[in-house]
Amino acid sequence: MTDASSFIFSDSASAGETADAVRRFMAAFRHKDAAAIRELVAPDCIMEAMQPAPDGLRVEGQEPNVAFWQAMIADPNGAFETEEVVICGDRAINRWRYRFGEGQENSVRGVTLIKVRHGRIAEALGYAKTPAVSNLGQAGQQSTSEVIRRFNEVFQRHDPTALPELIAADCVIENTTPAPNGSRHVGHDACLALWRGIATRPDTWFDIEDVTVAGERATIRWRLHWGEDESQSVRGVNLMLVRGGQIVEARGYVKGE
Repeated sequence: MTDASSFIFSDSASAGETADAVRRFMAAFRHKDAAAIRELVAPDCIMEAMQPAPDGLRVEGQEPNVAFWQAMIADPNGAFETEEVVICGDRAINRWRYRFGEGQENSVRGVTLIKVRHGRIAEALGYAKTPAVSNLGQAGQQSTSEVIRRFNEVFQRHDPTALPELIAADCVIENTTPAPNGSRHVGHDACLALWRGIATRPDTWFDIEDVTVAGERATIRWRLHWGEDESQSVRGVNLMLVRGGQIVEARGYVKGE
């Protein structure tokens, strides 16, 4: 049977709780309501993103998944269109098209397999159509370029909103200081805390000198200012590694004395 919201029920007697959770989850994305996500995510939620191959990024726990989905909702360039939702007991199949620009060429179709427990999402496994093998290299470079563009905008605009989505769960940062090795920050939350702190400093700003992208790697040359004089600045470089649309490695270096 099909209800008024175009949900297909294969077992309507036991699917009300599942349908309600999935409706609210989809509505949060449709209405850009990031605050609605938290109460829909189970404490032990497991999410597998559709990238990177072969297994997709795996995100475990409530807070990491809330951060991931809230960042997706906050992206002004992305939007989901629901094609079909099938409810069967505590499980749902959500077929969708994700748009990240104008025209069909700036969209991708996919499916998320959802499991609901006690009114919350306990599992969400995402899959999507992939480009032809001959296009994978070009698509990868475009993805890296877009990630680095958005990353740089965070610091130039002093707005860390996009950071949670851009940082991989296993991200590693090697900071520019202290010598000889620079501080090491491991994991999504540790990297987010460091970059959020830098991005929100009101008395500093970055000038981007050059960005070079080669496949999944990028080099960002920059100058950091903390005053109007050139003596109150330092030039540096970040060596970045991007996989599956997220930053997995960032190594920073600066000019020394």
